[in-house]
Amino acid sequence: MSQLPEEVLTDILSRLPVTTLLQFRCVSVSWRDLIDSSDFFHLHLNRSIETRTNRSLILRQDNRLSSLEFDSLYGSAVIDAVQITHHPLWCQDYGTHVWGSCDGLLCMSNTLDTLVLWNPSTRRSRRLPYASIEFQNLSRYYESRVYGFGYDRDSRDYKVVRIVVLKGIDDGCFDFEVKVYSVRSNSWHRAKKFPRYPNLQRAGGVLAGGVLHWVVTTEPEAFNPGLIIGFDLGREEFKLVPQPVYSDGNFFMDLQSLGGCLSLICNYYLDRVDIWVMKEYGVNESWSKLISIVQPGVIGPFQYVMPIAYSQSGEEILLEQDTRRFLWYNLERDAIKNVRMRSLRGFSQVEMWVGSLLPLTDGSEIDPKKQQEQEEKNIYVHVFIFLCYQQDSCIMACKESLYDLLICIAIALRVISCQRASSWCYKLTGRDSSGALLDRYFQFGYGKLAMTGQESSLISKQSALVQGML
Repeated sequence: MSQLPEEVLTDILSRLPVTTLLQFRCVSVSWRDLIDSSDFFHLHLNRSIETRTNRSLILRQDNRLSSLEFDSLYGSAVIDAVQITHHPLWCQDYGTHVWGSCDGLLCMSNTLDTLVLWNPSTRRSRRLPYASIEFQNLSRYYESRVYGFGYDRDSRDYKVVRIVVLKGIDDGCFDFEVKVYSVRSNSWHRAKKFPRYPNLQRAGGVLAGGVLHWVVTTEPEAFNPGLIIGFDLGREEFKLVPQPVYSDGNFFMDLQSLGGCLSLICNYYLDRVDIWVMKEYGVNESWSKLISIVQPGVIGPFQYVMPIAYSQSGEEILLEQDTRRFLWYNLERDAIKNVRMRSLRGFSQVEMWVGSLLPLTDGSEIDPKKQQEQEEKNIYVHVFIFLCYQQDSCIMACKESLYDLLICIAIALRVISCQRASSWCYKLTGRDSSGALLDRYFQFGYGKLAMTGQESSLISKQSALVQGML
C-alpha cells in the first residue's frame, strides 16, 4: 500500500466506513494525517451522501437511544437495534430528544434543556453554551422550545436555531423568540422575529436547500393543513414555502427530508397518504407526487406512514408505519416488504444520519457524569435563591425542610424521578423522606413555583454566593 500514489490511496480509503478509518489511523503517521485532514473528511462525507452508504438510523424509545445500520435493513434476516449507552446526554432519569442531523452530527437535548452536538461515529461532542430567554414577565406565560440544526454553505458554518414559544396563561396571547447558535463563534445571537402564527408544530426543523422548515397554522386550534415556514440559515430570516396544488385539502400535514429534498406528507386519516417531493428547492412547479398509499391496500390499515430514506439503488423507499415497524416500498411495482426486527416495541422518533469524520474540536467535550452532577447542583442553586426571595407564608414555613423542598420541586419540574429524589435526600441529610412528604411537596412545588422578572434577575447576581454556601 505504501507504493500506491497518494490520490489512489485517498480514493480507496474514502470508500470505507468511519469505524474502519479510525482504526487505520494507527497504521502510520502519514495515514493518520491523511484521514484527519479537512479535504479527506469532505471527500469521504460527499462520497457517502452520493452513493447512499455509511448510513444508520437513530431510534428513540422512552429515555433510550438505539441505532440500526441502514444496510442491515435490506436482508431477510431478523435484526436487532443496538442500545446506545455512550452518548453525551445519557442518564436513566432524563429523557433525550434528537432535533436533527446534518453531515454526521446529531443535535440533541435532555429534560434539563442541555443542548449538545454529537458525532456518533467518532463519539466526539460539544456542549452548547446556555442561552437565556430575553423576555419580560416570563411567569405570565407557558413556555415551549423547538430546535433546528443545519449547515450554512454561505458562511461554511453549522448553526442551531432555537424558537421559544410563549403563550399567555390567562389571556391566550402569544409571542416568540428566535436565537441562532454558530459553531464557528461558539455563541448565540438574536435573529429576526418569528412570524406571528399561533400554532407551531413541536418538531425539529426539517433541513432542505439550506433552509429549516416547520409547519404552522393561522388559527390556534386549527386542523387545516397549515403553512410551511422556512428559516434560511444564510440570511437568517423566515419565509413561506410554496406548496403543491391539492385536489383535496382535508389532511394532516407533516414534513421530512428525503434524499436531500423537502418532502411533504399529506395524511388523509384512515383513507390514504400522499407523499410529495420538491425536486428543485424553492420552485413551486417542481413539486411531484412520489407515491400515494391507499388503505387498506398493500400495507393494510394504518394511522400514518412516514418516508425515511431511499434505498441505495433508489428503487425503494424505507417507510415507518405507526411507530411500530419499518417497510420497504418498491416505487415501480407498488409492493412492500416487511423489515424483520426483534425487540422493537414502539419508538417515538426515527432520525437518519450518515457516518462522518467531522471534528468537534474546541476543548468542550462532555464528561456525562460531571455534567449530571453540575446540573443537579444548579437545580439546588436556582431553587434556593428562589426561596430566599419569596414572601409567601407557605414557602416560608417550609424553609426548615429546605433540602426536602428542593428535591420535591425538582420532582415537580419533572427533571428527576421519585426514586432518585429519595437517594438525594438521604445523601444530603442522612435520612429518608417519606412517600407522603414527597407527595405533599410535589403538589406544592408543581402548583406554586413561579418566578417574577425581578427574582429571575437575582439568580444571576446571587448564583456565585449560593454556590459557595451549598
